[in-house]
Amino acid sequence: MSVLSSLRSTLSPDIGIDLGTANTVIYDREAGIIASEPSVVAFQHSDRSVVAVGNAAKVLDGRAPGRIDVVRPLKGGTISDFVGAHTLITTMIDRALATRPRIAPRIIACVPGCATDIECKAIEEAVRAAGPRTTIFVPQAVAAAIGAGLDVTSTRGRMVIDIGGGTTEIAVLALSGIVAMHSIKIGGDTFDAAVGAKLRNDERFSVGVLTAERLKIERGYAGRPPGREPYSVSGIDMNLMRPGRRAIDERLVGEAMHDAIDAIVRAAWSILEATPPDLAADLMETGITLTGGGALIPGLAGEISVRTNVPTTVADEPLLAVARGAGEILASPSLLEHMRPHADRLTRWYQSLRIGMTESFSR
Repeated sequence: MSVLSSLRSTLSPDIGIDLGTANTVIYDREAGIIASEPSVVAFQHSDRSVVAVGNAAKVLDGRAPGRIDVVRPLKGGTISDFVGAHTLITTMIDRALATRPRIAPRIIACVPGCATDIECKAIEEAVRAAGPRTTIFVPQAVAAAIGAGLDVTSTRGRMVIDIGGGTTEIAVLALSGIVAMHSIKIGGDTFDAAVGAKLRNDERFSVGVLTAERLKIERGYAGRPPGREPYSVSGIDMNLMRPGRRAIDERLVGEAMHDAIDAIVRAAWSILEATPPDLAADLMETGITLTGGGALIPGLAGEISVRTNVPTTVADEPLLAVARGAGEILASPSLLEHMRPHADRLTRWYQSLRIGMTESFSR
């Protein structure tokens, strides 16, 4: 390695990116979490020039005039708007590294297990467009487990359920490998949509996306109702067709979320059934660890524990687990070496996709 290459490798930052449907989080091996903002971008409708990114864009959602388009470039854990995703990633990296020498970073990016070949290709191109020195890809569930502090290198089985904004990733890991994994396109956005639909259908009351999200956060639950007071929100009375306020009982919110929570539990059961008996027995002691924003739903850990008969706990700072895990993999040469087979497999997969698409276009 040349002196210049060695210096570049030393100064170039190593960062992990959790490119989530709801939030984009960037983790640096030295500084920890250096950026965390909503995955939202606002454009001028006429020329697609950028108006705002992150927090500033989210407050415009549902409030912006017709000349401004507010987009969430990721849906179901994958990219639905490539220009928006490119803008989001580039802006977030620029903000995260604003106080440092502008040297291309080495990035580790996480991908959901349910992404199709084309969706993975879009993720790869959006990340590479930000100009990293190198990019390594790892399964989202693996990063979540490591970020939650689970020892995935041991012989004992560890199970993680990462409930993000667009997907839920469930995996059992041992000896740095994935023993069983399942990914479903159910997450925080599913809960928000269900709450909004329940209010429209049962209460004839229409609320915006941000209000539905706030109801989920303030009054959502799994299992038994916690016994909280009704939560008052503003919206449109669909009977009178005029603005109004309504006190929403937590039971209505819980009922709205029930089907999505049930789907997550059933997916967890499918993974347990696919796990070898000896490793499944380990889980009675090591338990299930919840990560992601959905892990914060009151009563969810207890509900999963009761229905799977496996002790379930919530990770410390579950919202940051995926990004932290990605960063920790880069920060630890031994851990990166353990994860290298997964990363190399994904990278070769993406490279073959790119070559195949290039050949198709050339013909």
